[in-house]
Parts: sequence; C-alpha cells; structure tokens
Amino acid sequence: MVNICILGGGSSGWMTAAAFAKRFPHYKIRLIENPSQKPLSVGESTLGHFNRYLECIDLKDEQWMKECNATYKLSIQFTNWQNKGDVFQYPFGDIDYTNGDFLTWYYLHYTWPELFPDTTYCDFYNPISYLAHTNKMVDDNVHIRNYQKRWNAAYHFDATKFGGWLRDNLCQTVEHTKARIITTLYDDACKVKALVDDEGNHYEADYFIDCSGFGSVLLEKSMGQDFIEFPNLPNDSAVVTHVPYTDKEKELSNTTDGYAMDNGWLWTIPLWNSIGKGYVYSSKFCGKDQAEQEFRKHVDWGGDVEHIKFKHGKRRLGWCQNVIGIGLSYGFLEPLESTGLFTTHENILRLVDTFERRDGHITQIDIDGYNHAVSYELEAMKEFVEMHYYISPRNDTEYWRHYSNKSPLTYDEMFDKVVRSPRLYQEFIHCWNIANAPRDLGGLVYIAAGLGYHPLTKTDYKHKMARGEFNMAYLEEAKDKHFHYRKSVLRWLKKQPSHYEYLKQRIYV
Repeated sequence: MVNICILGGGSSGWMTAAAFAKRFPHYKIRLIENPSQKPLSVGESTLGHFNRYLECIDLKDEQWMKECNATYKLSIQFTNWQNKGDVFQYPFGDIDYTNGDFLTWYYLHYTWPELFPDTTYCDFYNPISYLAHTNKMVDDNVHIRNYQKRWNAAYHFDATKFGGWLRDNLCQTVEHTKARIITTLYDDACKVKALVDDEGNHYEADYFIDCSGFGSVLLEKSMGQDFIEFPNLPNDSAVVTHVPYTDKEKELSNTTDGYAMDNGWLWTIPLWNSIGKGYVYSSKFCGKDQAEQEFRKHVDWGGDVEHIKFKHGKRRLGWCQNVIGIGLSYGFLEPLESTGLFTTHENILRLVDTFERRDGHITQIDIDGYNHAVSYELEAMKEFVEMHYYISPRNDTEYWRHYSNKSPLTYDEMFDKVVRSPRLYQEFIHCWNIANAPRDLGGLVYIAAGLGYHPLTKTDYKHKMARGEFNMAYLEEAKDKHFHYRKSVLRWLKKQPSHYEYLKQRIYV
C-alpha cells in the first residue's frame, strides 16, 4: 500500500486529497493541517481547464456550487488596457473558423476599420463572446457555435469553502490530523522519512505532498529547493476586499473583469454572495497608502481591506526525492489570467497520472518528466502574462511607460524562446511568416488583437490584396455571414436567462 502524507489544508491540500482519495481508494492518505493557520479567502477565478479536475473527482455543478458561492465564468474581460474606455473579451472555448480562416479578420479590419475595430476580433472567431457581452447563460445549443457548457464554462467561487466542501464530502477516507509540524526526519538516502509535530508525534509516509503555501515548508525549507524569481512581471502587491451587490442581477457577471489602473489592474470576481475586488499593483511605482486610496476611490468602498505582498517564481524542482510541491509551495504568478488554481489543479492531475500509470511504481524518469512538465507550463504561463504588459500601448503613467519602453527578454533569450515556444513569440514578435502560421494560436491572439498588436500590417494587407490572395468578393461574403450570424444570435439571446436567472433556476433553487 502506498502511503501519502499531505502537509497543509486550504484549497490546494484538500483538492489534492480529494483527487487521491477518488483515484486511489487503496492508498493510505493523511492530511496534516496547522490549526492556527487561516487561509486568505479573496474569491477564485478559474479557467475552463478546471473542468478536467472536476471530471477527475466525478463532481457535478449541482453538488458543490451552492455551498461555495460559485457562479459561472465564460470569459476574461479586459478594460482600459489599450485606451481608456476600451473593453475586449478573451472568451473560453475553441476558435471557430465558420466565417473565415485565421487571417480573414485582419483583412476585414483593414478593409472596414469602423466595422471591425480591435475589440471585435473575439466576436468574429468565438461566439461565446456574445454570451459575455449580454451576460447570458445557456446550456449546449445550436445557436452558439463551438459552445459546450461542460468544458467551456469555468467558475468563480470561494476557494476556502471549496476546500472545506471537499474535506467534508469527498475525503472521508483521508485521515485528517491537526498538528503543527516543527521538524523533518530523513533516511539514509536523504528522503523524508517522517514529519514531527510539536508534541513529538511522528508521521511517516512514502511520499510527502507539500501544500503549505508560500512558506513551502517541505519543498524549499526541508529539501532545499530554492525559489527562482521571475523578475519581469511588474506587480508585487495587492489590496483586496469583498463588497456587497447593489443590483445583483446586473452586477453578477459571467466574466472576470481585469480593469487597468494607473499602477496595475483591478480584478472583479462576482461570487453569489458578494463581489471580490483586488487591486494588483507594483510597489516600485505606488506605495501601500496610495494604492489603497486609488482602490477605495475606484470601488467606492469605506469598509475593511487586506494588503498582500507576493513574489513571482517557482522552486527549482517541483518534485525532489519523495517530496512534491502543489500550489503556492511550488510557484506563483499574479492572477491576471486566473493562474492561481490553474497550476494547482493541473499539477494535481499530472501527479495523479504519474501514480496511476504504474499503480504507484515511480522511477526517476517519472520524476524528471513531471518536473519538466510543471516547469515548462509555468514558464509558458509567465510569458503569456508578461505579454499583456509589454504589448500594451498605454503610456499615460510612469508605470505603463516603464513596461512599454522595455522588453522582458534579451536578444539571446528571444532567439531561444522563438525556438522553444513559437506560439508566443514567432507569431507575434516581428518574425511571423504569416503564410505558414499555425491554425491554433491559443489565447494570445485575443490579447494581441485587443491591444492593437496585429501581425498583419496594413502594408502587408495591401500587398496581399494586390496579389489576389484575398479579394473583395470573399471579404464581402465573410462580412455578410458574420453580421447575419451576429444579428441572429443576439436576437435569440434576448429570450435567454441572464446569468443570475440561470443560477437561480439551476443552482440556487
């Protein structure tokens, strides 16, 4: 029997425990939680990938959402990132090429700029954006092309409540111990043999999963996996709170809003019972008092707030000997693209796969493969988040000028990234051979288009039109198809329930 010990409760600890309890009922699983540690609950915003975790533990929306103040999320909305007043969406789901191929919108943009401004890229290639624009919620249907609610709808929820719900409902076979761990014992091979609490109790296991948060009690402190900081992400602080609804039906949005401020950005996460608000900012450009003042003015809030300090980066290895870090104990990125729980549940699923592959028989190749995968994914997500700041054309404050006037990479690093990560660099940093561009460009295309960064320039457009690579008849047809579909889907959506109404009908009955 494989013996697993998880250090730390909270969302990452109980999510790990629930997955292992579900997939490995024959394992011995213990979770040790410090009784004096209180997790910070600011509301969590997820991506569609979270549904793979829910599938792993066989969890349906009706079972848990009501207990965790959960709502749905179909898109990330970006406000003021190009110019003040601009709003664009990053909708979930696959790109839809019904109205044209992956170059068509760029040609439409240059042919009819008043009809196809930067903010319309998402509408042309992803009909889920119409649900976000109208704040509607529906099941699978023929009207919203490419829409599958089970996979495309993500969630806003109280992560602390979610961890508690998993503990009480899916972790009955997990031995829950409340203790304060003070030291670690090792065997002759330098693996962790046991954890020792302040009363002298020993907790032995084959594998120890570190879910102790930023403190990284086992992975960093016990196993010496030092923290590698990501220096080019701008923000290191946040001021957060929850505010009540004034008009719940209108304010309970099916998007997470990232609102660009003078020295960072402000999240809005609509939970069922309140709205999570947080101003993520850089202390290089804004002091704590100034940030709080900006936050209170924008939110119009005179109640309590909390201040958080953080640093971006990862531990050198995510799996060292028989210790694995999950969640903040391994790494952290600011939550601009809902990265917090993303890396947690993705790494849990990788860990489950690793143990499931040969029923707990682990060799060094498994450990090396896991370490490569978690590091590569966090690095790729870091590069994606960086692009939001370095591509943005805003230059109205010192903060925005600083990041628009520099690149996160040296020339040598850029060359290396083009080779290793072409989706993020080759297509968008001045070296795109557009004729050979891949069809699946991922989420960066929504961000780049929304920020006015187009790989196809106007000169390129004129040259290709002159060569007959596109013609006006094709573009007229694509334009007409797009607006015909847009009109029909918006007409249909008028009759559909709002996000609030849908939740009242299906979850909060």
